[in-house]
Amino acid sequence: MRIAFLAVDDEFAGSMQRYVYERHPAWVVGSVISTRPIYKRSKLGAAVFVLRRSGFRYGAEMFRMKIIRKMMEKKSKRSPSELARKHGVSILYSANINHEKSMKKLASWKTDLIISTNFSHYVGARVRSLAGLGAWNLHKSYLPHYRGMAPSFYALLNGEKEVGVTLHQLAKEIDAGDIIRQVKVPVDRGETVYSLNRKTSDIGGRMLADLLDEGNLEVLTPTPQPPGDWPNHSYPAREDVRAFFRKGLSF
Repeated sequence: MRIAFLAVDDEFAGSMQRYVYERHPAWVVGSVISTRPIYKRSKLGAAVFVLRRSGFRYGAEMFRMKIIRKMMEKKSKRSPSELARKHGVSILYSANINHEKSMKKLASWKTDLIISTNFSHYVGARVRSLAGLGAWNLHKSYLPHYRGMAPSFYALLNGEKEVGVTLHQLAKEIDAGDIIRQVKVPVDRGETVYSLNRKTSDIGGRMLADLLDEGNLEVLTPTPQPPGDWPNHSYPAREDVRAFFRKGLSF
């Protein structure tokens, strides 16, 4: 098996990847790390976009969750780049996975599977065609519910009692590809966006590794997502953030 991971360089993507590295480190032949937190936007452009759409408090909470926690608890976590370096895996830092240079490098790895784990780029058809057994995405919701951005935030905002994690085929539409495997995840009392992200990332990583352990990927029969007008979520609007805090919820 030859696997290439696609990811932003955070602990949630690391949790999704770590069990494959632990069980089959030789299977991972490449790791693509996004240099753009939002597709086609620079770090400064992404920060401005989030502050304009979601407000300062949301931006500050996301910074605290992603950066400060990483610094405080570094020993207990591994990012995708740290996992790749530890196991001698080739790393490609990419601002756009669909760029010719990125695709050429990805093609050179001769992958059986391309697996997106908390990735921030749209993955085009040409990239998806580079893997012999397919291109997959691990998403932190029970699809088709909560497609798109910030599924844990919206699930808590809406008072969900359970969420989930889904492994699905990458497709033209965001988070709309056929489902390979999924599992429901309970929302505990006092759950935060951070704790729910950690929980679904870890469960998703185990689910992915278990599926790979089973083998016979050539005969998988993915299930189409149910038809309907399922919303695709973007970053929360300011009124969503205000409603979140009015309910006493926490990042």
